[in-house]
Amino acid sequence: MRFLCFLLLLLLLLPSQLRSQRHLDTARYYVGTTEKTGHNDGPVVEKFLATVGRHKGDSWCAAFVSYCLTAGKVISPSVRSGLALSFKLKQSIKANDVLIGKYKILPGTIVVWREGNTIHGHTGFVESWNRQSGKTIEGNTSPNDKGSQSNGGGCYRKNRSIQPGNYFRLTCFTEVHE
Repeated sequence: MRFLCFLLLLLLLLPSQLRSQRHLDTARYYVGTTEKTGHNDGPVVEKFLATVGRHKGDSWCAAFVSYCLTAGKVISPSVRSGLALSFKLKQSIKANDVLIGKYKILPGTIVVWREGNTIHGHTGFVESWNRQSGKTIEGNTSPNDKGSQSNGGGCYRKNRSIQPGNYFRLTCFTEVHE
């Protein structure tokens, strides 16, 4: 009986990210999903797009993140968008702060890239991260790791790194709370 009480207390004291990862489990479920013709289309891709009011042919990385957050009943962030940079919030953790070891990134955290100073970017979820690099799950990306910019195709696990000097660069991480 004491062990059960201790276990229950431990579960209640754990940060919500460690207790529940429904949004990350949803993302994992869709790994390997591909576009029908390679043009941001197909039944599953269009389902992601529809959750944020976007249409067949639109970029869908942010729609994928939004879909997973909604399916996982995530409270924070409350953002649901088809625009990747919408996940860069005031409370987001800057990539440079992660690079110098100021913050540790937990699985399920949203990762955001930006293309120069434009409104264009990319987003996905961290599966594991160790200061400079880690593994992610992203929609609207290619199956290989050549190049840093996504170019369509499907939902895949990727090896990524923080490269502050790149034009297309990882800029921040946004924590998720269910």
